[in-house]
Amino acid sequence: MQNLKFGVLVCGLLGTIGVFLPMVSFGDNSISLWGSRELAGSGQVFMVLISFLAATAMGGMGVAKGLQRWMSIVATIAFAFVLFKFRDGLFDLFKGAIGAKLMGVGAWGGLIVSVLTIVKPEPAKS
Repeated sequence: MQNLKFGVLVCGLLGTIGVFLPMVSFGDNSISLWGSRELAGSGQVFMVLISFLAATAMGGMGVAKGLQRWMSIVATIAFAFVLFKFRDGLFDLFKGAIGAKLMGVGAWGGLIVSVLTIVKPEPAKS
């Protein structure tokens, strides 16, 4: 259980990177979630990005100081929020381009790993 903090960090990073990579490809054109901020409303895109960044920060703090229960709870809420935002196409993320797949793996994997870290938190490092 000590190494699950790296899972939280990696899943947060995968999701963050996925925001900027192509989410949907059609012909020679592709669009990322970041590129769709004018279409979908920039607030929605920024909420997903900030959620992945918050989870990444919790994973980074966990690597540095030990992943405590409160950090795991924040990461779980962040990953669950991303899944909530994609609730209409929750499993369609895995059918999209590489960005959508990375966000799907990051959100689902991160949720599972962060819930496991809630069950067995690490002691804080001094």
